[in-house]
Amino acid sequence: MKCDNESAGDGVATTGDDDGPPGGKVIERSASLGSNPRVWGLWDVGIACLRRHMLRCPSSHIASVRNNEMNTKIIKEEGNRYIPVLLAMLKTTAYAILSEFDEENSSSSTAGSSAAVMGDSRPLVRNCVRSCIDLAGLSFLLEEVIIAAAVRFDREGAWWGNLINIEDVNSTGGNAGSSGITGTRRTAPEFLLHVENRLKQSSNLTSYYLPSNAATVSALRQLASGVAKASKSKSTTNPAVSPSLVWAATSNYNTRRIFPSIIETQLLAPHLSTSGILHPHHLYPMLDDENGSGTGGLAELRTQSGQKTFDNAKRLYTLCWRLTASSPSSPDPNNSTQSHKTALDHLRIAFGEYGRLRGTEIIKRGSVSGSKAINKEMEKKIIPDLLAFKFHLQSLHTLAFRSDEAFGAMLRSILEDVLNGASSKEFDGDGGRRIAELLAKHVDARFKDAKAQITASQLPAATGASGSAAAAAAVIDSNEAFQNEVMSLFRHVHSKDVFEAFFKRDLAKRLLTGRSVSSDVERSFLSKLKAECGTGYTSKMEGMFKDMELSRDIMSSYSAYSSGATNASIDSIKPMDVDVQVLTTGYWPVYPKYPNIILTPEILAQKSKFENYYNNKYQGRRITWQYSLGNCVVKAMFPRQSTHKELIVNLCQSLVLLCFRYDDGQDGMGLTIDEVMKKTGIDDRDETERVLQSLSLGRDGTRVLTKVDFDSPINSLSPGKSESPSARAMEKQKTRKNVGPHDRFFFNASFTSNQRRIRITNITMKETAEERTKTHEAVSKDRLYLIDAAVVRIMKARKTIDHRGLMGEVMTQLKFPASSTDVKKRVESLIEREYMERVEGDRSRYNYLA
Repeated sequence: MKCDNESAGDGVATTGDDDGPPGGKVIERSASLGSNPRVWGLWDVGIACLRRHMLRCPSSHIASVRNNEMNTKIIKEEGNRYIPVLLAMLKTTAYAILSEFDEENSSSSTAGSSAAVMGDSRPLVRNCVRSCIDLAGLSFLLEEVIIAAAVRFDREGAWWGNLINIEDVNSTGGNAGSSGITGTRRTAPEFLLHVENRLKQSSNLTSYYLPSNAATVSALRQLASGVAKASKSKSTTNPAVSPSLVWAATSNYNTRRIFPSIIETQLLAPHLSTSGILHPHHLYPMLDDENGSGTGGLAELRTQSGQKTFDNAKRLYTLCWRLTASSPSSPDPNNSTQSHKTALDHLRIAFGEYGRLRGTEIIKRGSVSGSKAINKEMEKKIIPDLLAFKFHLQSLHTLAFRSDEAFGAMLRSILEDVLNGASSKEFDGDGGRRIAELLAKHVDARFKDAKAQITASQLPAATGASGSAAAAAAVIDSNEAFQNEVMSLFRHVHSKDVFEAFFKRDLAKRLLTGRSVSSDVERSFLSKLKAECGTGYTSKMEGMFKDMELSRDIMSSYSAYSSGATNASIDSIKPMDVDVQVLTTGYWPVYPKYPNIILTPEILAQKSKFENYYNNKYQGRRITWQYSLGNCVVKAMFPRQSTHKELIVNLCQSLVLLCFRYDDGQDGMGLTIDEVMKKTGIDDRDETERVLQSLSLGRDGTRVLTKVDFDSPINSLSPGKSESPSARAMEKQKTRKNVGPHDRFFFNASFTSNQRRIRITNITMKETAEERTKTHEAVSKDRLYLIDAAVVRIMKARKTIDHRGLMGEVMTQLKFPASSTDVKKRVESLIEREYMERVEGDRSRYNYLA
């Protein structure tokens, strides 16, 4: 051993009170010696001599010293004169190890110099640790380290708590230095990054000073055993720190868990609460976007979900997972079975609250006060926003929460509560009716939107045959992705019968009007519904497609029949293209009938011709004509057009147009709504009014009739005046949208359009509030029948059952949300109809009546 007196260390080992060193340098070595590990300083020599001397004196081991440190008589003995020095060495070594954490605190003015000093002193500190191991005092050193680390990180946690804690900020008026610690406001992501850096730093620190070996394992066992004994006896030798903390740091007998367990317990755990990191002010920005700095909300969820990495949320989950996984059982066996919520439980609950709040915000957007047009536009965005929101939650679950099954169950719970109205008081008890209706409308809008197919086909930037194949593949992939997205929401909707009613009605419209973009897409979606809900759910919808195929076969046969017919009565009929669709009554929705409608001779002749053909081919079948579903192409000539126009209208619109075939009434003063109803035989006044509105008040290029209000100057003209009504109608005068009994309609002689074929959509093609209400009423009525069937089925199998058992089995069998009040009403109805009865003497039991 060689000692260089000129360059010997000039530092002094100082010991303060039990709370740690008073500040400044703990141990200092000469910079010139630090670069040469073979040259020892005076401190190294002193520690080596002290260790050698004490090894020769067994009574002066740290174990015996520590056990008798309070005995003043032993301290005065000459053989134990090193006791104060040894106790000081324990504390000084512990604080010297912990002082390396100061390297990260850039706010301290001495951080740089301290780091440089510790960079030269690390071998010296490790030499002190070796001395404790040789003197059989490692367990006491570890205890000092744990106590000092607990106090240190508790203070550090309090400092961060004053910077990020919501309740403290509110109570102090935004002053972060209420505890004597000043600093600017910090964000939750900064705190999580700080904790993560502390854990990495502790790992490097432990591997250098306290590597896992037989000596450290033995010391940890000894310390853990002492904590367990103290816990059983309800006493502790170190009141500065709780036994549970020492137990957490030593119970797994691995030095690598000493500092992480203290950091997790003292620095991280106190802030994993609703007033800290899990407060919506801190948590929701982290769950909304990847950096926590954005404003969050629905706009970011819709536009950035596919680009997010959720680094902050991932870091939060990782720290919570570490805290949960490293939580050992209590040292007291009487408390080891106590149940408590872990850090992951708190995060999962906060995640559920976040999801329900964001989902409810999306649902409420379509119910804001405003005009009907605004509300309808907002409603159209609900389903796309819900799909984006679901993708956002799934990305969170996969990327941030590592596909944790518990968080997956919470995700499913969020979707069910949001989609079925359980997360909102405004829609409580809705049972998913509104979302089911909007989902059906969303599917209908996509399946009749040709632009969506064109957009998908334009994705590949290829040309030629390969480009066509790529475009077709892109369309298929786009349709498949859309259907999968819809089904992912549909699975969580309880009111599947409401979806069935609206989807079936919209499907019928698409098939009958030829608005469906692709029958293959329609059938593919039906197959997914069938796989999800069973054959009975889609049987009627599949029957619609069968009817359409059968109708094409019938019309093909009818065309051959018409072309080869030789009957004189048939030959005398004026040629006209006719397409008849034969529908099965039970498959299709109920449509209004007009039994008194007056058809034109041309239509009557074609009707009679098809009836003769159908009755001869299918004997025993009866045909009922649904005039409300008919469509016609009417050729019209307008004075200002050189060629005729083809007007695509429904049957009722065509009959109204034919009223103006030759003139504007007998007196040339137009027709009123009553006169139109008399000429056409349409006895539904509301339907006639909608037809007149579509022909006279529609969009530009479709107003083939002109409406003149009863108080307009045109009504003062006599029949003999030559002024044109259409010219007078062109005056700048606002026309009322409603149709009064005295309003008159004229043929629009000034009509012009650049299109040859003009589709005039009737108002009835759009959904009305009455039609929507009738659909919901029909669903409610069908539910009553299903409840009756379930009750009778259960009573027939059980013969006798108590009320509670009956209610439970009925709720289990029903596939839609139903309240106990609804079931009770149906039970009373079945008793009145003598399907069942109450047991005499026990009104809570029922008997089945065969």
